[in-house]
Amino acid sequence: MTGNRLSDWTLFGTIAGALLACFFYAIEQGFEINLYTFLVNIDFLPLPDYIIYSYLIQFISHLVITVILIAVIDILSARFNHPIGISVIINTIMSFTFFPLYQIAVTKPFHPPFILPFTLWFIGHLLFAVLIGYFVSILHKKKERY
Repeated sequence: MTGNRLSDWTLFGTIAGALLACFFYAIEQGFEINLYTFLVNIDFLPLPDYIIYSYLIQFISHLVITVILIAVIDILSARFNHPIGISVIINTIMSFTFFPLYQIAVTKPFHPPFILPFTLWFIGHLLFAVLIGYFVSILHKKKERY
């Protein structure tokens, strides 16, 4: 993996992560279901409050996870050649982190019942998975040209 691949992962991961954040932010603003707040929440980490409650650091940590995720999917799909399928499987599994993350969160952005928040969380992550899979397929086509 060259530095060029890292910049591709960073570019596509940032775009995908920002779009997922925008999707959840729109839900939060329109329906008062705090999915964006939940997405970027890091208050369970053993860090000083000025870091944990910094909106910039919260958002950047979300983007870092997204870049790592797109890199993993790119590497796996280079071997198995199914970027969208691999992305959907990984993001489906990751969607279920909703429940343990809620349990360890200090600030609870919503309260039971979780049917609607989890359903929207799951839908958002499936859309995110398809987008990441599409981006990875672009990366594979780009790699084939060289």
